[in-house]
Formats: sequence, C-alpha cells, structure tokens
Amino acid sequence: MKNIRLAVAFAACASFVLSGCQSTSQVDFYRNPKSISKASLCRTLVETTDPAFAKAVAQELVKRKVDPNSCMAMVQQQNQAAATVAAIAIAGTAVAVCANANCGGGGYRQYPGNCQYDWQTDAAGHRCGARSAASRPGGW
Repeated sequence: MKNIRLAVAFAACASFVLSGCQSTSQVDFYRNPKSISKASLCRTLVETTDPAFAKAVAQELVKRKVDPNSCMAMVQQQNQAAATVAAIAIAGTAVAVCANANCGGGGYRQYPGNCQYDWQTDAAGHRCGARSAASRPGGW
C-alpha cells in the first residue's frame, strides 16, 4: 500500500513540474494573450513551426518587454529544472521503496570489537597490529 502511495505521489509531483513547462495553443493565445505566462509564451515561440503564429507570439513578448531572443535560454533552464526535480523525485521514491522493501542487500555485519584492522587501536589505546581480525586466518 505504501508503494502505491509513493507512486501516486511521484506521478502528482511529476505532473505538477511538467505542467509549468507547457506551450500554449493558438486558440488559447488568440482568445486572451494577456492570460498566458511569459514562460509559456517563450516555450511556444521556441516550439512552434508556424511562422505567423511565431510572429504574433514574439510581438506579445515584446509588448511585455521580454526579448524573444532570450526565450531559448529560458526554455533550456526550465527543461533542466524539470529534469532535476524529476530525478530527485525518482531517487527519493526509489530510496523510500527500498527502505520499505529492505532491498539494501543485508548480510552486512559490523565488527563487534575494536581490532578489525591492524592500524586500529584496542580498548586500552594500543595498536592492534597482528592481533587484528584482518591479520588472523579466517578473519572474524
């Protein structure tokens, strides 16, 4: 059940991030160009293949005192930010799922004493040397 919740949370997070990176349609643009964000206008300018629509979007950007030539850099920054957030969300989900499913591999035991290696010191502060577990046949 927790894995399902994590998957839903991840999907919601990813859709939220990606929703800010959408271009706008021509219908929405011509209906009310002032309601469209500068970021969406820039993405639309970069992604459109219609020269007349690109000109109208560029004119709207100029009205808003945004240099249309800066749109490519803005879109690239948005893409990088979205990719970073998605990578963090994926890594966080993987860590949470592994923590719940105990997929850390297990089998690792911590050495119970002070002298696992010869360079360490024992409880009295003396160097372990040949008394260390690593120095003995079979280890510990």
